Amino acid sequence: MKKILFPTDFSDTANNALVYALKMAENRNATLYVLHAYEMPVISATANPMMIQDVYKTIELGRFENFKDQVPPIRQIAEKHDLGHIPMHFILEEGYLNSILKKIIKDENIDMVVMGTSGLSGFEKKILGSNTANAISTLTVPVLSVPHDAVYKSINAIAFTTVFDHQDDAALTRLLPIAERNNAVIKCLHVSNDGITEASEVAQTWKQKYSGQPVEFHFISSKETEKSIFEFIDKEQIDLIASVTRNRNFFEKIFTSSLTKKLTYHTNIPVLVYHEH
Repeated sequence: MKKILFPTDFSDTANNALVYALKMAENRNATLYVLHAYEMPVISATANPMMIQDVYKTIELGRFENFKDQVPPIRQIAEKHDLGHIPMHFILEEGYLNSILKKIIKDENIDMVVMGTSGLSGFEKKILGSNTANAISTLTVPVLSVPHDAVYKSINAIAFTTVFDHQDDAALTRLLPIAERNNAVIKCLHVSNDGITEASEVAQTWKQKYSGQPVEFHFISSKETEKSIFEFIDKEQIDLIASVTRNRNFFEKIFTSSLTKKLTYHTNIPVLVYHEH
């Protein structure tokens, strides 16, 4: 059984991403691990030790009660989207989110993390939202980041940005089952002026390897990589963007560039990030 980890703070952004997490779990026959992490406040060392202990106990109890109260609404969201059959496992942890994520990924052998990105207030100031940026750059499993404004719809077209190296090859192999279960096509996109074209040997090798699979190849010669990718996303009506983490600059720009104000589509599209190994 596959395992998907979904960290939540119970916000609208997180609840929006929950639908994607549930759908991804359904798609992969996975259990969804719902995680809420919280940090204890720092209390002055001059305070009475017994008082500090009582304060922490009160906070722990309050957090538990709050978490317990949030479980039914999460189940209601699942039911509302006909996903009530997805097995869910609830985890409440105290500590720093990124450390907890790494621990659970290791201990539970997690396959993927699904996270909501910050709302509109955070987009211009914080790239992807700090938690998601940290997760994308430091976790070892794929991370699906879901923008605040994304509205779940069926995944028909996946854009996969590639430079045709072995890291991309490995990621594309892992992306194929997601495409196949959604009856989606993967549109591999190479944007650069490095001379790699459809006629290039590496492109022909990939075409041959993925022959008969739902994979297309697109080549754009341009120095304006992000602009070309954005235009491709709009033109091809992409539902999911996938890439390997080396393209961190792209992920920064996809949420913060002034281009996002000119193009209609991509700020509402989830981004699936694979990690270089």
